[in-house]
Amino acid sequence: MRYHHQLLSLLLILLPFYGKGESYSNWDQALDNRFRVTEIRMAWDNLDTIPDIFDQFPNLEVVKLNNNRITALPPSLFSCKKLRKLIVYHNRISVLPEAIGRLSRLEEVDISFNRLTQLPDSLGYLPRLVNLEVTGNRLQKLPNTIGSLRNLDILRAAQNVIDTLPASIVLLPKLSLLDLSENNLDILPENIGRLKNLQFLYLARNQLDYVPESLGYCKKLQELDVVFSGVIRLPQTLADIQRLELVYIDNRTISFYPNPRFAYRQSIQVVDAGTYPYRSSQ
Repeated sequence: MRYHHQLLSLLLILLPFYGKGESYSNWDQALDNRFRVTEIRMAWDNLDTIPDIFDQFPNLEVVKLNNNRITALPPSLFSCKKLRKLIVYHNRISVLPEAIGRLSRLEEVDISFNRLTQLPDSLGYLPRLVNLEVTGNRLQKLPNTIGSLRNLDILRAAQNVIDTLPASIVLLPKLSLLDLSENNLDILPENIGRLKNLQFLYLARNQLDYVPESLGYCKKLQELDVVFSGVIRLPQTLADIQRLELVYIDNRTISFYPNPRFAYRQSIQVVDAGTYPYRSSQ
């Protein structure tokens, strides 16, 4: 009984510190309530730098610092063991440190529209990562370790200068959306059909010669965009994908001949050069 009374007393003492989690948009206020902080939200705040104080927030789960002028992420950020979301798009960040691999609870990373030229191999050490957004950087490739992200559902890497894909990209069992538009790709993995859960594939404005026949094995594919991707002819295997609803091509691309059984569902849309946006997801 004495032990239980001591434990209860301790809980009553700590309760003000470990109460309901809160969101903060001011550093001083956050420091005054460091144990309550679960979210730091400072978007559109004209920030150039971030104070290196994230180790003061042991319960931090979400960081939203998008639309600022931040050039670097402080070392203490990577000690936040409970961090689930890192949202820093539209900044001036040039390096994503290897230390990001320590954040094993990360589920979402959006570092789009920054100045990255490469991604660390340690990204592959994030077992819970579901959403990775790196559009609008200067990436030449994706890390070989990306195939280790067994829970990755969404990968957006459009508007970079990627010219080749790692072979491991086909090892993503839960990937449903892959956006590689506006890169320098000239070839896709021949076994891309291994992405059995792929539903949305965007390849517009690349330098591809062809789309592999194996894409026809992606039986959950619903939407395909190859507008001005360089592809001259689409593989006939696509005609047998019952769930395929929207295929976007340009007037230089020869489409597959629709399967009569699915003709009512499959819509092939020819997009002119000056038309944008032409699909709802753009």
